Amino acid sequence: MALGVRKFVAAYLLVDKKVALIDTGYASSLDVLLSSIRSVGLEPSMLDYVIVTHVHLDHAGAAGSLIKNAENAKVIAHPRGIKHLIDPTRLVSSVEEIYGQTAIHFGRVEPIPPERISGVEDCAHISLGRLRLRFVYTQGHAPHHLCVYEETNSLLFTGDSVSGTYPEFPVFVPPSVPPSFDHLVLIEDLRRLMKLEPKLLMTPHFGIRQASKSLFEDEISLLNWWKDFISSEREKGGNVESITDAACEVLVKKFGVKVKEVPDYAKISIKLAVMGMLGYLERSATQGQVS
Repeated sequence: MALGVRKFVAAYLLVDKKVALIDTGYASSLDVLLSSIRSVGLEPSMLDYVIVTHVHLDHAGAAGSLIKNAENAKVIAHPRGIKHLIDPTRLVSSVEEIYGQTAIHFGRVEPIPPERISGVEDCAHISLGRLRLRFVYTQGHAPHHLCVYEETNSLLFTGDSVSGTYPEFPVFVPPSVPPSFDHLVLIEDLRRLMKLEPKLLMTPHFGIRQASKSLFEDEISLLNWWKDFISSEREKGGNVESITDAACEVLVKKFGVKVKEVPDYAKISIKLAVMGMLGYLERSATQGQVS
């Protein structure tokens, strides 16, 4: 129930001798998160780890509020995200700049005391019991992004390293959001994740997908197609709004979705994907690195 929309943002709960929650959703979704934890017979105080794949507010916005209820939990994050969890001021300002008045619906982001947070290295492990988690740096979506690979069952908790799609709008939206998206790094991320040979992808937007080599290849192809499309629209002189409208139309056609109107939440996701790719293209053009 993120922002009142069902099946828009997912969090994942792993229960073993220890209990881990992967991602928390928006701060405004805290009550839903707490009731969901209790619905499976647990109390928030039983959480040992709160793992955030990255600090964007649809993934980590509720973390600070959650740990007030989960007083025994340690927050685990990419080292580059820790400063934003301790002091979310700059993060919130950046979100408000991008989203404007809409950002009020994301809820109040509470700071996390430094002693409650641990950074993890690339390829570090923690054990929950039978379940063993490996952390994999995947910084194309954002420099503070990581994935979690559960080795026992070959489950990959992807964060935003793969495209988003929704049950009521099955279009695949590239995860090219501002401000730090890097196209080439994300492609390398996907190739690295493919080598793990996961059986299932546990995605935040939304749900579980069967994994395969071809799925990762399709993700790479989608990213390259998306870059070419946005680049072409940019060269035509389009602005963010006009390119977003064109992107909505072309994505609906590309994936054969029959809708009278693109849902607002999906249009926002597509607009962010446009903005992030435009930012990447502009930075790369300045540096002479577009490829």
